[in-house]
Amino acid sequence: MALRHIALRTRDLEKTRRFYMEHLGLREPFTHPGMLFLETPRGQDLLNFIQVKKRVDPAAGGLDHFGIHVAPRRFAALQTRLRAAGVKVVGRRGRTSIYIRDPNGYTVELYAD
Repeated sequence: MALRHIALRTRDLEKTRRFYMEHLGLREPFTHPGMLFLETPRGQDLLNFIQVKKRVDPAAGGLDHFGIHVAPRRFAALQTRLRAAGVKVVGRRGRTSIYIRDPNGYTVELYAD
């Protein structure tokens, strides 16, 4: 397993894009409607910003979820193990991504795509 990305809320994708690209040297490896994905120079991890309409209050926390990549050959076995442990899946994205909540209430995406 490997931590692959962290998703944060933003009201202004363009302002966020400019800040991270111009000031920190990140690049945009691909586009997705309503989201911004930024890659570090080594290209092994991503910052994902999700556009929201409501004001983001950093003091209240802006974390949406973080993702952990799972080797595709291990994905089915991991799901079986989680089910056996009583961990509930709270969301899905296709056949290669599930969302669970950790004991703190954070949403964790486990994906194999």
